[in-house]
Amino acid sequence: MRIITVGTATTLDEAIAIEHAGVDAVVASGFDAGGHRVSFLDKPEESLVGTFSLIPQVADTVKIPIIAAGGIANTRGVKAAMLLGADAAQIGTAFLATRQSGASKIHREKLFSKEARYTTLTKVFTGRLSRGLKNRLTEELKEFQNRFAPYPLQGKIVGKLGAYPANSESNPELKSFWAGQAASILQYQDAEKLIDAIIAEMKR
Repeated sequence: MRIITVGTATTLDEAIAIEHAGVDAVVASGFDAGGHRVSFLDKPEESLVGTFSLIPQVADTVKIPIIAAGGIANTRGVKAAMLLGADAAQIGTAFLATRQSGASKIHREKLFSKEARYTTLTKVFTGRLSRGLKNRLTEELKEFQNRFAPYPLQGKIVGKLGAYPANSESNPELKSFWAGQAASILQYQDAEKLIDAIIAEMKR
């Protein structure tokens, strides 16, 4: 039995390093993606390449399969990624918003609200750059990014404010709600319907 390995790259250099390391496939993850930045050759703040800029760079350089990630939430995103050279697409926020996910009810509701239009890259919740919905905490502390405790200690500090768990009764303005930049175009609250729609539209 052979184990297939997959690595995640946020820059072309990282994709090249992953291929040279003998990894079987690479996830090309743009800064549009929700959650944490996975950069490993440089600081996340210096590795901010958009998904649809990163994919063709990687496709023109590496020979291993490419999985596109970040800012992909529907069939249009999948088709665009594959047109640019990806072999597959990885969808996060659109599934996070479905009732089958482990996200809290308030998190899912926010992903279908006007608030989903506004995401930000912040270190406030964990000490490592991550993308989530803007709120009072991200905005009032954005000028202090360089003073936060390193990952993961910052998360323990912010946890005292009730940022975790997301389903607790503490103030939503102090919580982390991970979301990618395509959150505002979400349509489906059921994972099965989301999958069926993508498959049907891909066949057209």
